[in-house]
Amino acid sequence: MRLLFRKKTSQRGWTIIELMMVVGMIGLIVPALTSLFIYCYQGLAAAEMHLSLKALNEQIMLHLHERINSSKHMFQNDSNSGGLSFISKIAMGSAPTSVSFSKLPSGQTGTTITFSPAAGAVSNEFGDCLFYADYDSPQTINGIKYTAPLTVGGPITLSSAPAPVSVTGTVTNGAGNSVTVNLDVYRFYYDYLSTAGDMTPIASLTSYWLIEWQSVQFVDAFELIDIQSSDSTLYAHVINWLTTAGNFPSGQPITLAWDPSQIQMTSGSNFAFYQLSGSTMTGASNQSISIQNWTPLSRTSSGLVSRFNYGISGNYNNIYGDPPPPIVPMFNPYTNTANAFPGGFEVGIQGSNAGMQVLVRSLLIAKGNYKTLMWDNETSISNARDVW
Repeated sequence: MRLLFRKKTSQRGWTIIELMMVVGMIGLIVPALTSLFIYCYQGLAAAEMHLSLKALNEQIMLHLHERINSSKHMFQNDSNSGGLSFISKIAMGSAPTSVSFSKLPSGQTGTTITFSPAAGAVSNEFGDCLFYADYDSPQTINGIKYTAPLTVGGPITLSSAPAPVSVTGTVTNGAGNSVTVNLDVYRFYYDYLSTAGDMTPIASLTSYWLIEWQSVQFVDAFELIDIQSSDSTLYAHVINWLTTAGNFPSGQPITLAWDPSQIQMTSGSNFAFYQLSGSTMTGASNQSISIQNWTPLSRTSSGLVSRFNYGISGNYNNIYGDPPPPIVPMFNPYTNTANAFPGGFEVGIQGSNAGMQVLVRSLLIAKGNYKTLMWDNETSISNARDVW
């Protein structure tokens, strides 16, 4: 007779009390971890928005500072600077349309003013856009290289396969000698607010793009006229060189000239603009200022951690933020209408032509999915040349 022995094994599992305790502990830990994750996520998103706005606003100010410092002429909202005559000649082309209340700063030459709102700043003379002519410099626009200033008759580099080649477009004077002529080249710039384009606005708040419009190149007409008065042969050869596409790395000749001494389109027999053709220069009484390119200055990466909407602020003095943002406007007469002059881009000009200062204020605002409104306020003052 065989005896079988079986080892008893425990079949005991979790009791209902133990299971309830575990579920209760998970119920306490998960919300705490979720809240911690949300707070960390919000903190990272807020830090990203703040740093992005700060970097973008500083980039805008630095860009405008460099442009203003190299300006040849700063147009204002008066007849003394030519602003009223010239700004109407801008051909916007493919650039976004400006806001309807875009206004140049008024001339303040000869007055003693301050840029401090608390110390009597002339508020009705501030504007919300900039329009100026700048000395051009070598740059690449849409993959095309442009040279400036110009060395007429000197060596140039043309892009050709298998490698770039250097050639010399010779010009001669009346005596038949080969000469080299240096000419200044200008571009016109218009910095303004717009609601058009691919900007994603902040819900329930007014905000704008800051757009920079850039013209084609204009050669200095005054310098060409000076050449004509001394050597008509050289004058004709220089214009012929300028209007020959093969003399430029870009393949685009210069066919327009601007006389910086003129503040009206026409003044007697003098013109502000001229058209170059063949070997002659002809005054253009109704010349438009054509577009070369436009760029949104107020654009940055919109959220690697969390997407956010942003832009130049409208007019507000009681937006909830952390902390609340400064009022807009600060220098212009205040209005509580959000979509009205001037918005968060304010411009003022003071001083004479020989010692002009340009104030620029930019207030950027941004809002993400998990954080209240954030902002960055920057103000800069730059020196501008405005001497013929």
